[in-house]
Amino acid sequence: MIGQTIRQGPALSRVTVGPVAPDSRIVEIDMVRGFALFGVLLVNMYGFGADSITWSSASDKLAFAIMHVFFESKSWTLFSMLFGFGFALQLERAHARGFPILPTYLRRLAVLFALGAAHALLYDGDILMLYAELGLGLLVVRRLPTRSLLLLAAALMLVFPLARLASIREGPAGSNEIERSRARLEREQRLHVYAFGSLAEVAADNANAIPADPLEDVTTPESGLAVFAMFLLGFSVGRSGFLRDIQGNSATLALVRAWGLGIGLGAMVAERILAATAGYEVFREQRAGPAVQLAGDLLFAFGSTALALGYAAALVLAAQTPGGRAALAPLARVGRLSLTVYLTQTLMFTTLFYGYGFGQAFRLGPVAVTGWAVALFAVQVVACQWWSRRFRFGPMEWLWRSLTYLTRQPLRLRSDSTH
Repeated sequence: MIGQTIRQGPALSRVTVGPVAPDSRIVEIDMVRGFALFGVLLVNMYGFGADSITWSSASDKLAFAIMHVFFESKSWTLFSMLFGFGFALQLERAHARGFPILPTYLRRLAVLFALGAAHALLYDGDILMLYAELGLGLLVVRRLPTRSLLLLAAALMLVFPLARLASIREGPAGSNEIERSRARLEREQRLHVYAFGSLAEVAADNANAIPADPLEDVTTPESGLAVFAMFLLGFSVGRSGFLRDIQGNSATLALVRAWGLGIGLGAMVAERILAATAGYEVFREQRAGPAVQLAGDLLFAFGSTALALGYAAALVLAAQTPGGRAALAPLARVGRLSLTVYLTQTLMFTTLFYGYGFGQAFRLGPVAVTGWAVALFAVQVVACQWWSRRFRFGPMEWLWRSLTYLTRQPLRLRSDSTH
């Protein structure tokens, strides 16, 4: 975020840049960001074996379905939209205050990439490096008209289903899928570096994930191209100024909420019906034919985006009532500290899963992982509330801003010094 001080004079005009004060943030956006961070934690934790079909009890199937329908791909979609939205605000503030954004923005991305690279050594699912790399793309397209940006976003979203269709291969059929999945889990419990490796061994193995490849996994709904599509959607919303007048645009927000939740949930239900009746799977091995696969992939990709937009509109509107604002205030504090929260989530779940910690990788099913995710996020909510009452930024936000602006930022709230 960008701020300034201007001294007028006949011979001198001095502009300094720095972060926007916490009380100048759009609180509703922080609420949405906090909500997305819970989903990011939950889905990341499922990646340590809880997404296997081995867990076939009724309760585990229900927990997996809740994660898949309501959070999988929706959370990073929201998070990515907000990155594009934030870039639009930075451009707007820079233009209004008359200074070039390029040097500051490039430093911002460079620091983000460095933080992501360090994070990737611990967890190869890092998304910060990808954000930093794709953030350069926003500079390239920032002057395109909104219609062009939205068409480009739609085209990028189509890459996954079409690329997957082009590379289709039938998954193994038969009644032994659960047995094969169980054998894979047992093998990973014995051999995967996360299950038995030291911190140094984990870092050495994960070094292969640096840098992130935006073109990797284009046959999945979570490729770099899909992330950039969400950047473009968020940037378009931010550039429109739509959220500068939430009350005035409440009717439109209500429509986005209704259509987003309706279409998104409808698409997720239809995708689950294809899974139950035709063997379709978006992330697992599947037995569906090409037509069913394409239909399921389209439902998942565009349904996830619609649902994410519905979530955002619902949260923004809920925050306009006193009760809703009070209930969502903890999420706003989490959203303000999003970088710190994201990185400390990794510290917590890697301690739970990795061999040098509690060694639970590939040993916990959906119910257990969901319970742990709720518990860990609850700890973060309490910690963020405590921290936000005393400090302007989270520790990692402070580091990011200080390095971006090449100035040590004040950390403590002014009122704190009087206590």
